[in-house]
Amino acid sequence: MLFKSLRQRMALLLTLLASAFFSFSVQAVTTLRTQGQWYGYWGWNNATYSNSDIHFKGDDHDFTLYGVKARDRQNQVSWNEVFHSYLNPGRLTIPQYNWRVGYFVADNWSVSLGFDHMKYVMVQDQTVDISGTINRPGFERTDPARGQQKLSTDFLDYEHTDGFNMISLETERFLPLWSWGNKMDLAVFAGLGAGILYPKSNVKLLSGERNDEWHVAGYATTVKVGVEATLWKGFFFRFLGKYGHADMDDVLTSNKGDKADQSFYFDEYIGVFGYRF
Repeated sequence: MLFKSLRQRMALLLTLLASAFFSFSVQAVTTLRTQGQWYGYWGWNNATYSNSDIHFKGDDHDFTLYGVKARDRQNQVSWNEVFHSYLNPGRLTIPQYNWRVGYFVADNWSVSLGFDHMKYVMVQDQTVDISGTINRPGFERTDPARGQQKLSTDFLDYEHTDGFNMISLETERFLPLWSWGNKMDLAVFAGLGAGILYPKSNVKLLSGERNDEWHVAGYATTVKVGVEATLWKGFFFRFLGKYGHADMDDVLTSNKGDKADQSFYFDEYIGVFGYRF
């Protein structure tokens, strides 16, 4: 409860900060982000996830796992991996990545469409509380009362690794802090967004066949804050933190109509390079 409470406080703080940015009038510093400009960027992320309750339902099971832990799976950052995956045109989509295209509807105010490719991996072999029933041979559970279950590989593999994908519309408000002519500057920004979750969930439940299908599984809402540096004319680097809530009420767990639903909070830390024009 405390973990969720701290996350909710963080979300409130970021929302208030974003609201303050949207109401702030930029006057002191010349801006390089003017109405009518477009921008695009590409970069990478790391993510963290809150614990979540996951409800599984099918013809022979109806049960809930409580407080399931998960992590991301970003590629290791090393000189070899940077050239092998991060900067390799044939492997650009292997690491957790982000792209976005935006348009400035007013000076220092943009709207954008983008894709956040994260990876959600259930921590294997953890022991969690369980309630509900299972009628599948070898996994029978007839008493629905709350008990404990070890999440071994024969009981459950559960990942959104191809991935935990968010397609979202976002808005951003920039506050320029410093500029050097029309070539370089530094600005902070805040934003809000919402979008659909389109994972390719890798799930193997109760030793059944692995399911691995693209599917719209729910939606997410986000708030974000960050800093952007214009490196030379339109080229920029941006670092931001994004906080979100995911509601996945339609996760496919088999090709027979079995499904799961869960909701959780997530943090995403993103570094990108882009260009404004």
